[in-house]
Amino acid sequence: RGARGLPCGLSADWHDCLKLGCRGESVFVAFQLRFAIKTYIEICHLLKEYAQLEWAEKQLNELDSAIHKHTWDGEWFLRAYREDGSVIGSSSQSEGSIFLNTQSWAVISGAATTSQAEKAMDSVFKNLATDFGIMLCAPSFKTVDYHVIRAIVLNEGQKENAGIFCHPQGWAIMAECLLGN
Repeated sequence: RGARGLPCGLSADWHDCLKLGCRGESVFVAFQLRFAIKTYIEICHLLKEYAQLEWAEKQLNELDSAIHKHTWDGEWFLRAYREDGSVIGSSSQSEGSIFLNTQSWAVISGAATTSQAEKAMDSVFKNLATDFGIMLCAPSFKTVDYHVIRAIVLNEGQKENAGIFCHPQGWAIMAECLLGN
């Protein structure tokens, strides 16, 4: 874990164009880890593995504390922290201010409060939805340093530069279903 208690992203996480650095932290992976720990807790209950259950519950509490303290940007969840402490996916940024995967997985993992989940997915609809699917991020990258986000080498709307990927569409649908939409 990095300085904020979130999982380190190393060179990148699912998003190959993010260059987080060795101690950079991935909010997306934090939500996936939360989902995995919750599942592990359910298995520990079924198997009556109480020592493992105690360990997993402690991990979940620590992760939840870090998530609630460091990931909400007011209308949506941040994407990541770089090793130097700079943020990726904040409403204060003119490029890549919102990312789809963190919004979907905040809901899927159960980390988001009801209010956060609704705001995050409303922000997805408002900022990322197109007639062709939901973009990975927006606005596209045009001027960011190549060493920070390599998506700048891609044309706008292509791949990690505000493109539309198939499998994150399913994650967004899962999140909306979990919200009852």
